[in-house]
Amino acid sequence: MPLIKKAHMFIMMANDKVFEDTVTFYKKIGLNPKFHLKDKWAEFELENILIGLCPTEEELPDRRTGIVFEVDDLKKIYEENKDLVTFLAEPVEAPHGIMASVKDSSGNVFDLYQPTPEKVKDLVEKIKAAEQAGQCCGSDCTDCKDCDDCDLDSDCDCCDK
Repeated sequence: MPLIKKAHMFIMMANDKVFEDTVTFYKKIGLNPKFHLKDKWAEFELENILIGLCPTEEELPDRRTGIVFEVDDLKKIYEENKDLVTFLAEPVEAPHGIMASVKDSSGNVFDLYQPTPEKVKDLVEKIKAAEQAGQCCGSDCTDCKDCDDCDLDSDCDCCDK
């Protein structure tokens, strides 16, 4: 039996001078407030995982939390909220999904993620077909070192990408 059963809570530190602004931020982006002590502590619940905000007097430089929130339509969310929410950049598409980083009023950086399973499936099928045809990545080249047609962003045996 595994020692750890499930993820229960993630805690982010929040600058005590803007703590209530940070609480409001998470409410605005749709997290469900579960418990809140003004200027002391806030908890939100998302799919049975708690997200805690803890105020601190320490200076908090921008920092990545490692937290990723799944969304349905990231491009729409970005367009409708780019003037209200601090996005670090426009959404970026990759074979596994679309991602964008967001910063709250206390400097916590987290990611919004829209999975694209159909693109992953297409990529896997293309790679399998290429392997069967004797190609390494689905491109038209075989064993070259300058492959402009390669669809992979990672290293493969025939490309210097």
